[in-house]
Amino acid sequence: MAMTLDRVVVTTEEINAMVARVADELRVKLTGVERPLFVGVMAGSYIWMADLLRNLAFDFDIDSDYIDVSSYSGDASTGEIKIVQDVQRDLAGRTVVILDEVIDTGLTLQYLKDNFLARGAAKVYIAVAADKGLKTDFMDFEPDFVGTKVPNEFLVGYGMDYNDHYRNLPTISVLKLD
Repeated sequence: MAMTLDRVVVTTEEINAMVARVADELRVKLTGVERPLFVGVMAGSYIWMADLLRNLAFDFDIDSDYIDVSSYSGDASTGEIKIVQDVQRDLAGRTVVILDEVIDTGLTLQYLKDNFLARGAAKVYIAVAADKGLKTDFMDFEPDFVGTKVPNEFLVGYGMDYNDHYRNLPTISVLKLD
């Protein structure tokens, strides 16, 4: 199967601006919170997470952790969430910010939010770099922080990938599969 980049939907400059804006929103929301815990959903969130945490570096003393979950096979969701590697930090009583690069159906993020609250997190916020605007029956939340709205197309770059291709692009682009 041939892969080609069709078009850029979010430029590097737009990404930089959205990171600064979301960091400002986080500053307001997290004022007074002692050591918020930022949890990146691997592998896609690492660029978004690094950018946000660098932007917040002098504002908060934070904890960070990662969770690796699987719900995709190739370019399709399996509809089942599997925790591949869990967070190492205790969530009890913590304010947690889950970071993910994109929200498609919301299945993974809904699962993680419910899971973290069940494990005793005091508050769970969700910050996504890109929101495709899809609404599903099982999704009873809106992301608390959204970098940008994007089209409901197959996107790569800024952490998003197709079978581990194009994750490192500094833009968000539409991938065309031939």
